[in-house]
Amino acid sequence: MRRWSGEETAYINGRIYTSDPEMPEAEAFVIRNGKFIAAGANDIATDCPHIVDLQGQCVIPGLVDSHCHILAGVEKNILNLYNIDPKTKPEELGDVLLSLLRAQGEDREENGHGPECEKTAGCEKSAGCEDVSGEEESSGNAGKGILRAMGMDLTQGTFSADDIDRVIDDREVVVFSDDGHALLLNRRAMETLGIDSDTKDPGEHSYFVRDEDGNPTGLVIEIPAMMLCKALMKETKSDVKIVLKELCREYASYGYTAAFDAMSVDSEDDAVLSQLSELDKEGALCLHICTSFGYRGEDGIKASEALKLMKHQREFYSTEHVHPNTLKMIADGTIEEHTALLHEPYADDPQNCGSEMISLPDMKQAAVMAAQEGFHIHIHAIGDRAVRRALSVLKAADSDTVRKTIAHNQLYRAQEMRELADAGDIFFQTTPHWVKNDEFTRKSLGEDRFNRQFPMATANKNGVTVTFGSDSCLEPVTANAFIGMFFAEARGQKACAGLCYPPPTEGLDRKNCLKAYTINGAIQLGISDVTGSITPGKSADFVIVDRDFMNCSLEELRNTKVLATYFEGKPVYQA
Repeated sequence: MRRWSGEETAYINGRIYTSDPEMPEAEAFVIRNGKFIAAGANDIATDCPHIVDLQGQCVIPGLVDSHCHILAGVEKNILNLYNIDPKTKPEELGDVLLSLLRAQGEDREENGHGPECEKTAGCEKSAGCEDVSGEEESSGNAGKGILRAMGMDLTQGTFSADDIDRVIDDREVVVFSDDGHALLLNRRAMETLGIDSDTKDPGEHSYFVRDEDGNPTGLVIEIPAMMLCKALMKETKSDVKIVLKELCREYASYGYTAAFDAMSVDSEDDAVLSQLSELDKEGALCLHICTSFGYRGEDGIKASEALKLMKHQREFYSTEHVHPNTLKMIADGTIEEHTALLHEPYADDPQNCGSEMISLPDMKQAAVMAAQEGFHIHIHAIGDRAVRRALSVLKAADSDTVRKTIAHNQLYRAQEMRELADAGDIFFQTTPHWVKNDEFTRKSLGEDRFNRQFPMATANKNGVTVTFGSDSCLEPVTANAFIGMFFAEARGQKACAGLCYPPPTEGLDRKNCLKAYTINGAIQLGISDVTGSITPGKSADFVIVDRDFMNCSLEELRNTKVLATYFEGKPVYQA
């Protein structure tokens, strides 16, 4: 008979999916001092001093977001455009921004903060706004300070500064695309940054879109050019901890208790990381978070200098729940911007095979150096040629302890998949929501490549560890893991053939989807000894949901709701 200390709490009569291969399902578990100490049948809780009857509710481990941009909410302090009409025309953008600000202002008068403030800002000003000048604006009615927004599909139509200036011309405005690989500036923002006809483009595939006279229109394509605008992306240090608390609470509402932040903040600026560390030391963090250092190649700083900064951040900012442990590199762009690196040209742009964001020698040098110092390596690769390069880099970074990940994985050829499977130690990370069908991608890639995107099931069958993530900062759809599971499974259903990318053989079953959002993600992050499954000895991170999502219809799966999230045994969200 088990002896109890009096500090234990048992949860019984549950439908519990543990993500532990030794015991995939259970009726009950017991926690003590923030850790699981037992899991199994109800009788493990006999005479336990504190008992919670789940009454048949479904419980899963805390979710792990294996690739997100949670810290983007701190730096950009953004208005959320993800929920606007996707058919919004360029000339309507200014009105959309202004209407969001006005609606937010009206809500502030009643409640003290704007509707998006709770989600992405948590600041003392309206979300998306930062008064950096300390001066009142002289004209207009859109407020003051820098206005930031994110979630617009900037590939649809010809966007320019005029679309914003027609309505908001008295303050700097920065609008980030929904994929994070483009942004739009108004003219005041360009003036502040000194961007004009004399500004040089960083490269052939990262550039300032220009009119026929060579003047920048305001549209900025890809990361190298976007980095020239980073002066308008920063958050004031005083707000950071307030914002971080709100972001973590919002993440908990989706069921996440662990996350990997993929290069959301300026890696050479410690402000956000230092405050994240301080927040954890204060006991106010309800998330295991692994952060990354973004290396941009020799157009930024040298690999040796990057490594010094990485070691400095790991030494000074590592805490119980904060782990600055990963090197992040971007091998290419996106299909949407036609900057994803392909072996063969785009079907609708026969002179273009995409763009390398970092040279192969630079990536290899940085990866080898980082691996030697024990840093994990995470590479953005969307096109098949970028995947080929990422595989080459990760094989060069030989280490038994370093986690090596390719993120996104949109396009593969058979030879890349064989190489991935043969490697045996490279993670296949992606966002399952992206398998939703669209004609733009079909036209961009052509039929053959369109029919072999996101081979998640093939990777899984070949023994590759598949992980799922949101690739966003709380975008309402991609942050929802159950919608992600819906798309991953729907892809394999004949009834959903028009909804998802082919082929249906790449659909993934729910059991593997749950693993991709829990234990597999924890392994990728290097924290599976701490979290990722309901296993004795691990942190008591778990989620109660409103239905048995493993045994419901596909439509019910996508509508699954989080009722409560627990971090180290304590409730951090309750619906």
